[in-house]
Amino acid sequence: MSDEKKFAAFICTGCGIGDRLDVKQLETTATRDGKMQSCHTHEMLCSKEGVQLIRDQIDNEGANHIMIAACSRRAKVEAFNFTDVAMSRANLREGVIWARPEGDEHQETTQEMADDYIRMACAEVRFMEVPKPSGEQGCVEKLLIVGGGVTGMTAALEAAAAGFECHIVEKEGELGGWAAKWHKRIPYRAAPDGTPNTLTAHLPDPVDNDVADLIAQVEANDKITVHLNARVTRTSGAPGRFSADITTESGSTTTENFGAIVQASGWKPFDIDSLPEYGHQHPDVVTNVELEQLAREAGDGPIKRPSDGKEVKSVAFVQNAGQASTKEGHLPYHSGIGDLVSIKQAMYFKAQNGDDCDTTILYDNLRTPGAAGEDFYRAGQQKMIIFTKAQVNEVAGNGSGATVKFKDKILDEDVELPVDLVVLDIGMVPNSGPDPYAANESLEGLSDEEQEAAKEEMASETAVTVESILNLDYRQGTDLPQLKWGFTDSHFICFPYETRRTGIYAAGPVRRPMDIKQAQDDATGAAMKAIQAAVHAAHGEA
Repeated sequence: MSDEKKFAAFICTGCGIGDRLDVKQLETTATRDGKMQSCHTHEMLCSKEGVQLIRDQIDNEGANHIMIAACSRRAKVEAFNFTDVAMSRANLREGVIWARPEGDEHQETTQEMADDYIRMACAEVRFMEVPKPSGEQGCVEKLLIVGGGVTGMTAALEAAAAGFECHIVEKEGELGGWAAKWHKRIPYRAAPDGTPNTLTAHLPDPVDNDVADLIAQVEANDKITVHLNARVTRTSGAPGRFSADITTESGSTTTENFGAIVQASGWKPFDIDSLPEYGHQHPDVVTNVELEQLAREAGDGPIKRPSDGKEVKSVAFVQNAGQASTKEGHLPYHSGIGDLVSIKQAMYFKAQNGDDCDTTILYDNLRTPGAAGEDFYRAGQQKMIIFTKAQVNEVAGNGSGATVKFKDKILDEDVELPVDLVVLDIGMVPNSGPDPYAANESLEGLSDEEQEAAKEEMASETAVTVESILNLDYRQGTDLPQLKWGFTDSHFICFPYETRRTGIYAAGPVRRPMDIKQAQDDATGAAMKAIQAAVHAAHGEA
């Protein structure tokens, strides 16, 4: 085919286009204003005869830049599949006659609108180039998994089972994330024996932590490469051809190519020290994260309080400490699984410190999601864990243990509860990296000088507080845009795992608060989407 551009326009008169519009005027617009060298009309351009008309002009007359004025470019894509020429389409059906009211009073503006659509499509095709094949592109069957916790390891194992090679980049010196530090995990199956609503039902207990088995599977899989004490220092490219620099703590850097990316960078505990009213400065007031360490250290023996090493005989759990509140300094959202975690930890005391250990959970709104949630709550009741609906006002040390001051919302009384140990249910904060759009939003309405000053201030703050996760070499920022409260979830509930960066998928607590089982399910879905993106990119599909 000659390199000389030869333009041809094709106008369909079917689907009511010829009845509503002056086709002769459309032809004139295409040849005069659109600079098309020829113009052809057909009563049904998508029919076999209409398609053949276009093909004859391409094969016999040398047309290599064509403009088709008919229906939406999303319709009849199989019929108008001319890959050997440059093609634009003017949407006269959905865009004009179906959108405009009928009647003589609207005829002039409807015609003008159609003429404009013709002009735009002609202008578009004049600046287009005939597509040239780049040859067969192989699929990069390799995924980058950022984060070596439960989510990242599960995503890697699932992708490896599908035949994809995976590289896990973990910033710490070992795999497992926070979950590897837990004494036991929340059950994810409902009552396994008997009828759940009977007294004889075998209600679920905390289950053994099997993260070590997951780590062993990853380390034994020859399709998974693990980079410990490492970070992604640069990410560039696009779906199917990402390039990432992986830098270790020692300073060595390797560059790998990937088909897609799964960000499973997890979460970090909320800084409860910023809220002194919860008394975390006292040694016998601990967070739920810190209690897991105390339980692990105790093994099967009694849990002891940090201040003097004495066995805990009474414990109070303060739910939603610093979260689910509009107060300044609090997390505005509920982390979802904190109540299940407190029930699990309350059972630690019943199992390890004895049935006579007074265990109280102070809650405002109790949430127990999941298949085992309600049965797990009932199991706690059967073990004589006390659930008190309360508004906690203050937690203070009292020399030996601590005192919780709260309002009992059932009895409408102010209560002071002295206990050996207080456990604070703190929230989950996502490890998302800096929000690339937050800076732009905060600069709206400022003058140029004020914007420069604000940028310098934000740059100094960001350098200290938030580290980039992906270090994207993109003009729109180094990390994934955040939906709300720092989470990198999709803007659309029907597209889980997807982010506003094509080919990069978020999974686990970086997407929303969740427990181990939910994170594993999330990882499986994200791995599937990442594989799909890599394969589609190799085929040239979206």
